Amino acid sequence: MPLLIHRPPFNSEEARTVLKRELGVTNLNQIFSELSETPVASASIGQVYRGKLAENGKDVAVKVQRPGILGEIALDLHVLRILSPIQTKLQNLVNGLKTSQEDIDLGIALVDEWGRGFVAETDYRLEAQNTIDFESAMRKRGLDAVCAPTVVEGLVRDKVLTTEWVEGTRLDKDASEDVPRLCGVAINAYLTMLLDTGVLVSVYGCRVHILYVLYLNTNMLAHLPFTAL
Repeated sequence: MPLLIHRPPFNSEEARTVLKRELGVTNLNQIFSELSETPVASASIGQVYRGKLAENGKDVAVKVQRPGILGEIALDLHVLRILSPIQTKLQNLVNGLKTSQEDIDLGIALVDEWGRGFVAETDYRLEAQNTIDFESAMRKRGLDAVCAPTVVEGLVRDKVLTTEWVEGTRLDKDASEDVPRLCGVAINAYLTMLLDTGVLVSVYGCRVHILYVLYLNTNMLAHLPFTAL
């Protein structure tokens, strides 16, 4: 599984502490017979480890939220709300326009809306449900060439998301003759979500990127639920 949105990983001991606290165990061997020492993917909101469930030997991907990320987001949003009126006035000045209070309010409202979406990305329970809903929507509409990793619902917490592990290659890196057809399938799936279901893949609602789509050896596409790691 490739790195999707690059950011240096946080300490794995911290990640294991989060896992123990969230899953309510003192020893992760109670849940995982294997868990990679280092993350296989790391990005802005979390990082992913490869594991194997102790109870059935199933390979899983375990996403752990980066400690303190909500505080970082809150600080960024606070700064953006302070700077937004200044940016609005400078932009209008460059364009020879007067700045009204309505312009300033609109700029702040845009920051707030962006912030709500970003904060929602930290809700791993919501992300798990969206992944389940995505899979269900594809099956109901007969789009059998598109799937999402199965969520291990008993191992979903506020800061932990566990799914089955899927093996594949990035769609933009695969040389298979079937890739052009599957690109069309992907576009059809996204349009179906946008125009029919009203939910576009991720919690954030607007992030569709080739990096999050894997080409499986079963001639299917898997959309990873790690849209904002």
